[in-house]
This record gives sequence, structure tokens and C-alpha cells, in this order.
Amino acid sequence: MTAIPLLPDSAPFSGPQRAWLNGFFAGVLGLQTAPYVSLANAPPSVAVAPAPQADEEFPWHDPALAMADRLKLAEGKPVKRQLMAAMAQLDCGACGYVCQSYSEAIESGEETDLSKCSPGGKETARKIKELLAKRSELPTVELHAGANGKPASLNGNGKPHANGKPAASLHDRKNPFHAPLLECRQLTRPGSEKDVRFVSLSLRGSGLAYEVGDALGVMPENDPELVETVLRAMGARGDELVAAPGGLRVHAYDALTKHCVITKVGEKLAALLAASAADPSEAGTLKTLVEDDVEGVPDGWDVLDILEQFPSARAPVADMIAALSPLQPRLYSISSSLKAHPDEVHLTIGVVRYTQGDRKRRGVASNFLTDTLRPRQKASVFVHTSPGFRVPTDGNVPIIMVGPGTGIAPFRAFLEERSATGAKGKNWLLFGDQRREFDFLYKDEIEGYQNAGTLTKFDTAFSRDGAEKVYVQHRLKQQSREVWDWLQNGAHFYVCGDARRMALDVDHALHAIVAEEGRMTPEAAKEYIQSLSKSKRYQRDVY
Repeated sequence: MTAIPLLPDSAPFSGPQRAWLNGFFAGVLGLQTAPYVSLANAPPSVAVAPAPQADEEFPWHDPALAMADRLKLAEGKPVKRQLMAAMAQLDCGACGYVCQSYSEAIESGEETDLSKCSPGGKETARKIKELLAKRSELPTVELHAGANGKPASLNGNGKPHANGKPAASLHDRKNPFHAPLLECRQLTRPGSEKDVRFVSLSLRGSGLAYEVGDALGVMPENDPELVETVLRAMGARGDELVAAPGGLRVHAYDALTKHCVITKVGEKLAALLAASAADPSEAGTLKTLVEDDVEGVPDGWDVLDILEQFPSARAPVADMIAALSPLQPRLYSISSSLKAHPDEVHLTIGVVRYTQGDRKRRGVASNFLTDTLRPRQKASVFVHTSPGFRVPTDGNVPIIMVGPGTGIAPFRAFLEERSATGAKGKNWLLFGDQRREFDFLYKDEIEGYQNAGTLTKFDTAFSRDGAEKVYVQHRLKQQSREVWDWLQNGAHFYVCGDARRMALDVDHALHAIVAEEGRMTPEAAKEYIQSLSKSKRYQRDVY
């Protein structure tokens, strides 16, 4: 007999729906018509596909809200939704998921690392632990096993396989495509304080397809120079056989390069080093860092930092590597349309480099794609669909796009798509950065769309070219009457970029415009903006 979880009372279904679904699962998995109720603890659940349901709303999915406010909006919801509300709501992809999928992976037990939400930091990690501690045990039902003692074979969609064999898998997060690098060139000019690159990868032969608005998941590799330095600090050669995340046996060098996080210190490594430190003073300090829920290990530390700070704290190489978190994919907004570039995918990448202490630090994925990878060498990629960020299906609908800096990425794709399909709707782009001379990304392409009539209206905000700093939200407010007219004519409003500052400022500007031009109270303007969101006319891709 095998136990599977029964749908809990907190599941978002009515009583009749829940009863029907339990019966459906019973039929799929071989339950008898009168299932046996067991109060025993459930083993890991068998994956089954939920019944189709209406689009779920996540009112807490707003990075402008404080955590307390987000959690209040999620009160009474299933645990996975409360976990989602505890996260930073940026869908930045730094954890290898988006907020919804990360919370669902934690709730299901598939993901055990609770500290991957970098923007949420320790506050989010503490709240996730607290919510999990309060989770009650689910009731279970018993299931008669098949002839081989196991439940009926399921495919990835939760349906039985006709022959018991796995269905053919497409390229996805667990089975990425190895895409050759076609081109990497700098978009910013010498003199810029930034390094922004155009990256093109080949999808030929992959069968992968994407829509404009989607993101590309990239499985990065760590900086080879940092890997070598960490190995030396561990006292390792690099050819030791160790277990990588997932149980795969690889050499220590490959584990640190392709499988493990070394740019962040997790609790497991810190606890292992605390237990292994030969120096009592170092052991005591490490133990304090591990046990301190408020401060803990400094956020900016990487694995090399903690190894250098505590030279007596060493465990066997295999144990130290086993204590590292799995390296996660990064999500990048796609900058191209397949209609314009068949078999290719383009990205707009801001390369992360900075100095901390006496060491230069590098962003993992951005440096892998722009520095480590060479033409024709391959990156493992998959498509992450973003159904909430789409151009209108009706090409006659006007659109307003606000995308400063690398936030221009999806809007380059939007313009390519609208041009390739011959869409007649008006297009308004607002782009901003530091300096026109150095930071005008895709300048020639944008001017080409203007000349062709594809780009109806184009505004720029280069913040450091004048005595006063001017940003995209200022350009919007300067033209509030025209923004309102476009909205009244059915325009869709899109924002891509930094959620904490730019997107929040643009949102405030939009509310002010609606209130002023629509002669509404702040409350009525808020309702109007909410109606735009619900009708998919106000969409944001923020990080």
C-alpha cells in the first residue's frame, strides 16, 4: 500500500470540486472507489497535474508592498502562496525560479535551500522558515499499488504512460539545449560607466520556440579563475571525485565550475566549517554567525571570503563541496523575435563587475556569457514562458513601452515583432540611461524604426547630460495629456527594468497622470490602474 496526499481543505476549490478531483486522482493512480484514510505522515507526493482553473490572482505580487502587507493579502491562502508573499516579488530569476515557482518548489519539498531569494535577503529566509514551521500535516489516502509494487507510471503531465516508459522530453529547465554562441558585442561605447553587451545564441535544431516577452533561462558556469582560487583555499587539487548536487560523481573542479554556488555562503557550509575549525576562536566566531538569525554570515561574502577569514576551518573537500548550494539558472528577457531572427535568440546583458575589499568580483551569468564563453562554444539554455508580458494579439492596438537601460530588451523584441507582422497600431518607446553619447543602446535600430514609421513616438531621458537629472517618469509626466489620450484609445502600457526604483517611480507617475487627466480621486485612479492590470493592459517585467 502506498500513501498519497489528499487535497487539503485549504486547496482553492469548492467542496464538490475537491471531491471530484480526489476521485479523479484515485482513478488515475489506481485507488479503489472507497479510499482508505490514513493519518500517517505522507511520503513525498506523486506529481499529478491540477485540473484546469481560472487565472489565479496574486494581489501581493507587488515589490512596492512591505512584507507585512503582502502577507496580510495572502492570509487564508495555501502555504505555497504565503511563501510566495514572503519573497521579494521581483521575479528576477536570481534564484533559478520566479517567486511563484520557487515557493511551490519549497512547499513540495523539491527545493530545500530557503535562502535563494537574494533581494529578500535574511528577512525572506526567516519568514519562509517560520511559515514552514507552522505548516500542518496533510491528511492522506491509501492507494493499492500496481503489480510491481509502485504506483502507475506517470508522465510529466500527470498522465499514465501507455507503455510505462517516460514520454519524450522537450528541452526545458531539467533538459536544457546546448546553444552555440553566435555573437557577443558591446552596446555601450568607450567612456560609459557600464558594460552592456548584445549576445546572440543559436537555437537551430533545438525545437525551442519562444514568444516576445518570454525569458531565456541560462545555466551559468562560475569564473574559472575564482574556481582555481577556491580550490587552493580548500587545499584541493581539483581532480578529486566528489558528489555534485543531484548525486552525480564529478571532479572537484567541475563541481565548483558547473554545479555549485561559490559566490554566496550558505548556512550548511558555515556550520560545517564551524564544526571543523581547529582554532577555538574561529570555531566560536563561526558558530555565532551560524546561530545569529538577524545578522548571520555577511551577505557580501563568497566562499573564498569565509575560507580566507577562517584558515583553520577545513573539512574534507568532498564534504565542503557537498555543503554548497546547487548553481541555479538565470533568467534574461529575450531581446528578439523569431519572426525576425529564425533559429536565434538575442539577449541584452549588463555585465556585473565590482570591487569589494581588495578583490574584484564578477557576476556569474553575465561574465560567463560575455567573457568566458567564446564563439561556437555552448551555453545550456531553456525558454521560460511569460504569459503575463505579451504584445496585444490585435496588431491595431497602440502600445506604450517604458524601458530604460537593459530594460529596453523586450521592447526591441516587441518592435521586431510588430514590424515583422505588419502591425498598424502606434508604438511609443521611452528609453533612458546615463549619457546619450555612450549609453544609447540600439541607437541605429531605433532610428531605423522611426524612419520606417514602425516607431510612432520616441522619447529619451539621459540623466547625466544636463544640470538636472531627468528620468523616464519625468518624460511621462511632461506628456501626461498624450499618455492619457493613448490610454483612452486602448493603449497597452508596459514597463521593464528595476522594480525597486524605476518601475515604482513610473507606477507613481502613471497614477498621478490618471488622477490629473482623468479628474479622478487617488482612490479612483488606483481602481483604474488595477482595471488596466486585470485586463492585461498594464504589464511589467521587473527585476
